[in-house]
Amino acid sequence: MEYLARMVLEHQGINELLQVQRELLERLKKAKGVNIVHLNNSLAFWRDFLEQEHMSWEEEFAFAAFRKFNHSLPDRLQGEHERIRTALAQLEATLKQLKSGRPRSGREYVKWGEELVETVADHIARENAVLRELAVDGPATEAVLDLPEGPRRERINHLVQIAEELCREYLQKGTALYPLCKKTGAVVGQTPPPATAGDGDETAREGELGEAAGSAGDEQGGEFIVNGG
Repeated sequence: MEYLARMVLEHQGINELLQVQRELLERLKKAKGVNIVHLNNSLAFWRDFLEQEHMSWEEEFAFAAFRKFNHSLPDRLQGEHERIRTALAQLEATLKQLKSGRPRSGREYVKWGEELVETVADHIARENAVLRELAVDGPATEAVLDLPEGPRRERINHLVQIAEELCREYLQKGTALYPLCKKTGAVVGQTPPPATAGDGDETAREGELGEAAGSAGDEQGGEFIVNGG
């Protein structure tokens, strides 16, 4: 059941990025400085790792395993996947508005960010309870034996490096996802390339997004600042 062991490993990394996302949301709510590159990279992780890699893989393999063990949970988990996809699409759209200076987009970003965090956290906790019931209680060596080769492997390596950089910045530790790119000799901890074309070198001057994002923290009366990376 190496795919279930891999699921445990990925859940650890996703939970770390949930902590990072919570910190970014708190900074937005309190009108503190936020690095726009970190917003871009966290979105890239949710979109490219959580949705396209982890959730798609779960639907193909893990849900079938749950059904094999007579669990009725997959239908509920599938519904939660749809909620996650909806929140992620809204978060992505709102981030574009935030960067373009749309009023109150900061408050909308926080709203959908909190929806994403809450839904993903509950979803993973529910899946982890099933994994414990199936006696899959920790990552194993087999968890990395069936990783894809070629361009998809390179994409996973890149996403792990994004996770590594965010974890070191906000959690002061490395990512649990490191074993996913170990076989290729990738050096985790190096500065990753931009998460999406044209976004990595994007900068915002002090106060540039103040009107758009300040609504998320206007009760505190502070000036919202996005620090270009």
